[in-house]
Formats: sequence, C-alpha cells, structure tokens
Amino acid sequence: MPEPYFFIRPMLAADQSWAALDWQTGALFTNECTDLERCFNESAAAPLARLLPMVVPIDPECIEQSGFIEGFDARQVVFVLPAATLENTQTLTRCKQLRSQGYRFGLHINRADLLRQVPVAAFNYLWLDAAFARQDLPAIDLIYADDAGFRKIATKVGSHEMFGWLTEKKFDWCDSHFLTVRNPLAGPEPDLTRLKLLKLLNLVRQDGDTREIEGIFREEPKLSYNLLRLVNSVAVGARTRISNFSQAIAILGRRQLQRWLQLLIYADNLANGNAPNPLMQLAAARGRLMELLSVAIEPEPEIPDLSDNAFMTGLFSLLDVLINLPMKEILKELPLQPEVVDALNSPADDGILGQLLSAIIASESGNFSDAEAIFSGLGISPATHAKSQVTALYWAARINTENHD
Repeated sequence: MPEPYFFIRPMLAADQSWAALDWQTGALFTNECTDLERCFNESAAAPLARLLPMVVPIDPECIEQSGFIEGFDARQVVFVLPAATLENTQTLTRCKQLRSQGYRFGLHINRADLLRQVPVAAFNYLWLDAAFARQDLPAIDLIYADDAGFRKIATKVGSHEMFGWLTEKKFDWCDSHFLTVRNPLAGPEPDLTRLKLLKLLNLVRQDGDTREIEGIFREEPKLSYNLLRLVNSVAVGARTRISNFSQAIAILGRRQLQRWLQLLIYADNLANGNAPNPLMQLAAARGRLMELLSVAIEPEPEIPDLSDNAFMTGLFSLLDVLINLPMKEILKELPLQPEVVDALNSPADDGILGQLLSAIIASESGNFSDAEAIFSGLGISPATHAKSQVTALYWAARINTENHD
C-alpha cells in the first residue's frame, strides 16, 4: 500500500492566534496507525506538537493497537474518534483508562441527539462541523457542553462571520481556512500603508539608492520605529546602539531587510511589529513551505533563484486579501520573475510554481485528493511533504517571538 500524505493545518483560538494544528489524511478517520506514528517521528514533529497540540482524527482500531497512543506525549495530541465509537464499549473503556493517564480524546458529533450521550470520563473534546453546530444543534445543548466541561472544536469554518458566531458560542479551536477570504467587514478601501511598504520592498529588491530607501522610512514613523527596534534587538545582535537609518540598513543587509519587509507587510499593527495578524502567519507558512518543497521537485525546474522565488510566491499569495486590491494591480508594484507573476495571477493554470501553490491551497481547503495528485506529479514524496510542513509551521508559529528584546 502506498505511503499516505498527511496534511497539517493551523487552528485558531478566539483571538485568532494559532492554538492547535489539524493533522489529517485523505481518509477522515485514518486507520493507518503505523504510518501516522512513523510520519510524526520521521518529520520530527514533537517540538511543533509541544508548541501547538495536534488534533488527529483516528479510527477506533488505533486505540486498541498496543502502544500506539502511549507512543505520543499526552500533551502533544488530541485524538478524535468517530461518532460510532459511542456504540463500542471496549473502545470507550480504553479511552477512560487513557484519559486517567492524561491523554485527550475528542468525539465527532454529527447528530444532535449524540451530544448528551458523550461520557465525560472518556472524552474532553467535541469535534463539530461549524454549519451543523449552528443550524442543527439547539443552543441549550451548546450550553450543556460548556457546563459539562467539554472543549469544542469547529471544522469547515467558511467565513469571518461564522468564526464570530463560533467565538460567541465559546468554541475553543476553529479551523483557519476562512482567513484566505476577504473579510467583508474590513471595508472596501485599499490599505495605502501596505502599498507604500510594497513600493519600499520594490526599491530594496531593485538595489535602489540607500538615500531613497531612507526617505521612505522618514515618511513613516511607525516603520522607522520598527526598523530601529529590530536592529537594536537581541536577535540582530548589534554591538552598539543604532540610531540612524543608514546604519540600520547596513547592519541588516539588503537580503535580511527584504525578508523583514516581506513579513512586515502582513503585520497586524505597524506600531507593534511583533504582533502579527493570523494572515501573516499563514502567508509566511505558505512561503516557507513552497521554499522547502521547490527544491524537491523532479525534474528540477529551470527557474532562477528557485527557492527564493518559491518563497515569494507563497508569501505574496494572500496580498489581495490583505490589501483589498486585485492581484494584478498589486503585482504592478513588484518587479517579480515572470514565473512568480504567472503563479500569483492564475495558480491553477501557470507553471511549476503555480502548481505548487495550487497544491498548498487545495491542502488548506481540505481538497486532499487534489493536493496529493499535484504533489505526486511534481515528484514530492509524502515524507518530504510532511517534514517540510512541520518545518514551515514551526517557523511561522515562532516568527515573531525572536524579535522580543
């Protein structure tokens, strides 16, 4: 049997910070216990799981497999079982035993009458489709779940409005795909500050004159503050205090300045660059994942600076959502490689980078079979894909913590 692809996606807390990770295969409740355990170990996922616990839907037979559950740290994983588990006395007993040892279990609730049948001794999480929770569950049952001490996880969160409803109903974790859709409450106007950042990034990429770059920093106090804060941080390690822009640019170097600007475009508040919005982390994860996967493509694409251009493709793929402008207009401000421009304009139709971006978008939206077909066609193995996801998500999850003084 071929090795399966595993897909890891961020889940959000009520404040939209990353709180957990959804880990799935093409089959909703995987019985590939050995493959799951091997993938977790070979991809070195333990540090990531300590940072953000994994939510893993599994078949009940995995519970009965000797040593499988005990192979994971109890703090690293929430195992989710199908609704039919309620009819399996043996599995329920095993869950109770493992719960007493600190392991965490969730149950998929797909019928309204099931919720009050869930034994608290066996399960501490409820896993619900967002639309089902809103349309088919009586409000009193959600209150009951809270009173009973269950934590609630929502999947298939299709809009910002739905996420708002779920947070009102005290859901603990929600899937994050809705972030890739423009929030209609954000207003129709484009974000002019971020457009100025794009122009600055354009100057840096074209090796523009330092005085011209300094001029833009002088026009933007928030941007100036962030630059000086960065170069005087422990992460950069300047030996003396830096107080002018030319020194700051020289110490960072053009390449590091370029990466910093790429990420700052997504910062939630330019006065506080170490507080990213969730879209920043998702875009950063896309960029890093594309960077890592691009070098595994077979045969090797004939694209200049392949990994850098792959990173930019992923990172910039959400700019239209962020800035509230069509991608074609945004790309006029950026002198990118033609392959990157084509991928961002129409990922489903254009080139290797477009295919790779399409696979990642399919993964995020739960179209796993489409993603598998593209990854396989590009020569990217399940093992390479899993390890690259772990690396990219760990980097994106920690991206701002190292800028703290």
